[in-house]
Amino acid sequence: MLPLFCIIFVLLLVFLIIRKLPFAIKSHWQHFYDGIHISTPDFFAQIKAGLEERKIEGLDFDEESFLETHILSARRIYLRISKFEYVFYISAVPFGTGTFVSSWMCIKDENIFNRIPFLSKAMGKDRNNKTFYQMDTESMYQSAIHSVVVATADKLTAEQGQRGLSELEKQIQGNK
Repeated sequence: MLPLFCIIFVLLLVFLIIRKLPFAIKSHWQHFYDGIHISTPDFFAQIKAGLEERKIEGLDFDEESFLETHILSARRIYLRISKFEYVFYISAVPFGTGTFVSSWMCIKDENIFNRIPFLSKAMGKDRNNKTFYQMDTESMYQSAIHSVVVATADKLTAEQGQRGLSELEKQIQGNK
């Protein structure tokens, strides 16, 4: 009885550890806007409106908070935009004399089978062997959402008399 209990406990522990890894970071972008004060709720509302104007169907919007460091630390609010396995986290927070804006593109691991190479390939979920369609779809969402984030930030900085970003500053980083 005890060995069976130990096996069940280990399997449950492995499952919980795997389950705690909800997504992989695909790419990110950030910029510090010195001398610019951007309201987080207003920024989120304008991003949502910008994406709705582009008529991208099926996007889910929500806000999610993450601990800054440990269980007793403050929480940071992000706008979460999701569609299929793609999840984007957008942030705009006051920092010193300005506002720090960031966006993260993540790929959600929907279930344990996506982590098993043979099964993920058979189910069309293999992250290493995507079809052209899958790569194009990923790029479409990434490009559309990133362009709205940058356009919104540029609009808000222009309203405060500041210059927009250069093309180099607009580039997404960490693209894998």
